[in-house]
Amino acid sequence: MIFLILSRVSNIYSSRRLVQEIKNRRHSVYIENPESLCGGISADILIPRLGSFRYENSLSNLIHLQETKKPKVTLNGHPAFHNARNKKLALQILATFPQPQLFTQVNTYPVVVKDCLASQGDGVFLCNNPKELADCLYKLKGRELLFQEFITESRGHDIRALVIGPRVIAAMERVSKNPEIEFRANISLGGLATSISLTKEEENICTAAVKRLGLDYAGVDLIRSHRGPLVLEVNPCPGLEGIEKCSQINIAKEIILYSEQLFHRIRS
Repeated sequence: MIFLILSRVSNIYSSRRLVQEIKNRRHSVYIENPESLCGGISADILIPRLGSFRYENSLSNLIHLQETKKPKVTLNGHPAFHNARNKKLALQILATFPQPQLFTQVNTYPVVVKDCLASQGDGVFLCNNPKELADCLYKLKGRELLFQEFITESRGHDIRALVIGPRVIAAMERVSKNPEIEFRANISLGGLATSISLTKEEENICTAAVKRLGLDYAGVDLIRSHRGPLVLEVNPCPGLEGIEKCSQINIAKEIILYSEQLFHRIRS
């Protein structure tokens, strides 16, 4: 099989791990920058990993590549990729799922403000009063935003579940080193990760969310609240480093094995 990975940075951990496992399975693999595709490779399996930088251009190239080269399998193709990548759109599609309340107008504090296309905790702010909100809106001027209820009891804690197909492969709890100062728990911001087991309810919510969004694999972020588990967002190209290292599970291999299954299913 021929694999094509769309990744702006070819030596980033997640891309390197996918390439390694593809080669271990004795397949061919290429990496192309989604911002500047040079005609594209005619691949059997396409794995897009589009970041927030020049996202719209990368998405347009993904659509063009899918429509012209027609890979047999695209692991999270459009529009499912975009539906999940845009935080507001994803939560609207998951409106029947338990989640923090979304506000169209802010009249209660504290409130979480998010750039809909940001990642790794960037573009996420906690505003405690109207002045902080005004400063935040000025800083994020021109970006698509969402306003979300802040769940006090989960401050500095969240869970990332890695879902592949119908199964949760691994899950980790992320904890901020100092929740009073940094309410976000992202590893990229210094959060600490521990491998955990999910409840059956949490597993069902995660797999159902991925299925509802039409994704093949994803990272589902949720929190444990007094109301039960709540979905924060769904990432269609989750980073693999933190969860592979803390869970000791070869997630990259599981992604490649699942893509092979989809390929053979289509061929049969």
